[in-house]
Amino acid sequence: MLRENRHIILLIDNARCYKSENINSLSNVKVHFLPPNTTSFLQPLDQGIIYSLKAQYCKLLCQNRIQAYDFYEERDPIPPPIDIFDSINLIADAWKKVSKKTILNSWAKAEILPNNNMGDSECSDNSNYEEDNIGHELQSLIDELGFVNPLAVNDYINIDNRVSAEEKLSLQEIVDVIKGTNEREIEEEEEQDEISTIVALNSIENVIKYIQQKDLEIGNLEMKNLIKLKKRIFFDNINEKRQSKLNEYFDFNV
Repeated sequence: MLRENRHIILLIDNARCYKSENINSLSNVKVHFLPPNTTSFLQPLDQGIIYSLKAQYCKLLCQNRIQAYDFYEERDPIPPPIDIFDSINLIADAWKKVSKKTILNSWAKAEILPNNNMGDSECSDNSNYEEDNIGHELQSLIDELGFVNPLAVNDYINIDNRVSAEEKLSLQEIVDVIKGTNEREIEEEEEQDEISTIVALNSIENVIKYIQQKDLEIGNLEMKNLIKLKKRIFFDNINEKRQSKLNEYFDFNV
């Protein structure tokens, strides 16, 4: 930005976690804090973008659980739970499904930029249509899960609204974080078994065989990438073993 002489303005709310002493030292970025207690009215993210992202995430999460239960039904009555890595991937996929129209409508609804020839009625109608559409799809997925007392769609999407984003830590909690003795985190951390090279290669080979047996419509590029990945893992493993032997050869303590 500095080389191209570009300037941007960054609009953020007044949350304490965003405060920084280095804000004024930015050369090509101007940080502007929204007035207190106006975020829900002025911040474009709160005009439909966050809702759409959360709705898409909930939809993908339900689809994931339905597929997991169907797949593990004959193997294990309880499918493996969603972990943080799975959640990150679902969030990334959910963001890709947030439409440009939703983003434009949210900016127009916030009315913090000049009107770009988009009427309020058109903006509102489009936003309501998309919300209703994702709501119906999500409700159908919730019904498939077969819960006895399922949440309503909006309650499910906004289930974290009452969660504080700026929870104050007690003195003891701060000490625990610094010392690294937070027992809860230790209990939640689970060591994963290291996957051997042979297991990884066999997994890729099984994927290739599965594609061939099912005669799936996979492009040449995707198949080449699988084969390339298999070769990469194989040769990297050989090089790693060679390097280990060289290190042992020059290590006089061995």
